[in-house]
Amino acid sequence: MKRAIVMAATGLMVFLSGCMGPGGGGRKVGHYSAADCKPVPFRPDRAADKVVIKQREHKVYIYHNGKVIKVFRASLGKNTMRLGPKTRQGDFCTPVGHYRIVDKRCHTLKYRAMTISYPNAEDLARARKLGVKPGDYITFHGQPYWNRDGHGDSYTLQHDWTNGCIALTNKDLDWLWSAVRVGTPVIIER
Repeated sequence: MKRAIVMAATGLMVFLSGCMGPGGGGRKVGHYSAADCKPVPFRPDRAADKVVIKQREHKVYIYHNGKVIKVFRASLGKNTMRLGPKTRQGDFCTPVGHYRIVDKRCHTLKYRAMTISYPNAEDLARARKLGVKPGDYITFHGQPYWNRDGHGDSYTLQHDWTNGCIALTNKDLDWLWSAVRVGTPVIIER
């Protein structure tokens, strides 16, 4: 019974802390400070040629000199597996397509965030055709503050809980942070 209560409470915390825009937009359950976001130096020995996300596998593949050098487990948008790729703002799906890293910064709710160039021209054309807004602000990000020490990683990685972003453990996000630069290609596949 106690385990069920803990799992239910953890699930609620994950649900309430999906990825929102720059201000967070969700309910705060603690926040990261600048001191939590210590510098992570770029590592040329692991400089990523590209990052590939395979949604069905829930995996992020890092390529260096054309070879996979690291694979991470990831959580996606909470409706991605049920509804498919992102088509509109607010669908809670992760997009599919070719993008680039456009910025890297500390994030008060999700530890760090690396924004990708969603929506691209194809995403914008599809949204226009459907008469909807495509949405924006899709990032790689870390864990909610309540999971800053990684105690809930096994739970959060078993569930898709973001609003469309790609969530990694904070430890894995630090590794990725050291391997990518602004401009690194990101390919998201179904």
